[in-house]
Amino acid sequence: MIAGIILKDNIEEKSVIAFLDEEIECFEVSTNDELVEKLDEKKPGVVAVDAPMEVGPTELNEGEKELKEEGHIFTPSGQQKTTARRLEALQDQAFNVMGGNTPDFIRFDPHITAEELALDTDEALKSIGVEASNIRGAEQFDAVLGAITARFYEQNQFEEMGVVVPEALDEE
Repeated sequence: MIAGIILKDNIEEKSVIAFLDEEIECFEVSTNDELVEKLDEKKPGVVAVDAPMEVGPTELNEGEKELKEEGHIFTPSGQQKTTARRLEALQDQAFNVMGGNTPDFIRFDPHITAEELALDTDEALKSIGVEASNIRGAEQFDAVLGAITARFYEQNQFEEMGVVVPEALDEE
């Protein structure tokens, strides 16, 4: 089991979490308590989150610069302080609740994953064995891209560039 989270920087907007195992399950939640409850219930090994892992510098790091040179739009982690702090609190809370079963948290960008893997439609998801019929809306689709990124990470088919970038699928 793996998961992807589109994390909002405040609880007024619902965050989206998608779990991927045999099927996709998506949930909209407001608080970190609700996120941790879902994580504790499903126990994913890896969770990809579209947020910086820590408050960082306001300029791009080397991997982020490379991504920008490749044409990706990228925001330095220092400009997403609120979301980074929320993720840090989520990780702490997950550890307090789950202890040794706390998943590995990684940073991903849904647009980069979509571009690298050419996954921009429900049909494209089906082509890699992910049934898209349970996905309702763009944010759930993005959360599923996070779960797919987590799967590539779990299978050691990725590059770390400030975000986890899945290795492009081999054309057959």
